[in-house]
Amino acid sequence: MELYIEKKFLNNFSKDNSGAAIYKIVRKMFIEYGEKRVFIDFNEDEFKGLNSENEVFNLLYNISPPIPVNSIKEHLFSKSNFSQTIVFTNSKEDWFEAAEKKGALCFCFDNYQEKIKEIVDELHFKIDLSEGFSDWAFLKKFKAIKYNGILISDRYILSDKTNQKMTDNIIPILKNLVSDKNKNISIFTKDLNPIKPEEKYKKEKAKKRHVKLMTAFDTYEANFSIYISDFPFDFVIHDRNIATNFSLMDCGEGFNLIPYKASNSQIISETIFNKYTYKRLKNIQKQQTKYIQKLNRLETLKFKMYPEK
Repeated sequence: MELYIEKKFLNNFSKDNSGAAIYKIVRKMFIEYGEKRVFIDFNEDEFKGLNSENEVFNLLYNISPPIPVNSIKEHLFSKSNFSQTIVFTNSKEDWFEAAEKKGALCFCFDNYQEKIKEIVDELHFKIDLSEGFSDWAFLKKFKAIKYNGILISDRYILSDKTNQKMTDNIIPILKNLVSDKNKNISIFTKDLNPIKPEEKYKKEKAKKRHVKLMTAFDTYEANFSIYISDFPFDFVIHDRNIATNFSLMDCGEGFNLIPYKASNSQIISETIFNKYTYKRLKNIQKQQTKYIQKLNRLETLKFKMYPEK
């Protein structure tokens, strides 16, 4: 995770002793979250003052020593990879929209509590699949956040069988999630329902699934990649989930839920504003990246991905 924190924001944040729930969430993110890079617009001359006068800076420094930058904006747009980037400034900036289009979450001191509360209220939810399920419209909630990538792990999401139609499930799922252009969409799956088990038929089906997705999203600049998920690996890719840069949604049964059949499963959604979910999402993404790297290196006659890299 990348955190860009303006010094003025941090000064005001450190003085806030309201104890509000969202304040506590952000404070925990600053101080307790691991595996992050923090950028603050300060110089070495200001370090001693910040370290002695700003409690949050002091605590943050002990976990993830901040990297000084001259300009939050300039460093963000020239150096950030926007894979999981959050910006905190004192005032709302005119470049927020441009940063959000690249996939960042941007907050200022006056609105960070309101905006993060909206994200938590909208995207921390559970759906009991024993009580009924009608359609995928609830995924419109994800408009509460910006993101530039979607990763789906579901062994049967591209089967496209009579009772597991792509037009009923994966396509409307993505229609609700892909609201902006330039989304990278990766799908880890196992069953492509080939007419025969030979590898050439699996590849043929993967190509057809890819064409079907590209056709459904022909007005978007979406980039689809399909990865076969059952190659031997030291991390089992089993559970069904949908991840964005900032959120993770699980469904034990899988996401082929229409036509609906009552089950004891559930859909659970949370964001990185929950520390457990932040760590879990980070761990899953790490292993999936390693798995893709393994597939790229693997010399095999078995079908492994489409399009081939």
